[in-house]
Amino acid sequence: MPIVPKEPTIVKREICLEQPTSDLLDDYARFIESRADHVVNSVLKKTLAKDRDYKRWKSQQVQRETASPATRKAGS
Repeated sequence: MPIVPKEPTIVKREICLEQPTSDLLDDYARFIESRADHVVNSVLKKTLAKDRDYKRWKSQQVQRETASPATRKAGS
């Protein structure tokens, strides 16, 4: 196992933010002396991972995807 982990895949996306949110993002990035994309990545990973409703929904999606074709057909 390597000592240094593989660099994560970076995907470029374009999003629109409300002006106050954009200002907050830029200000916070300056505060921690980092890039805005790092702040967004960190906040999304930490916040969304704690959303109980999302985790329940995601679990249901995984169960549906791993169900056998006969089970999916019967449940349709």
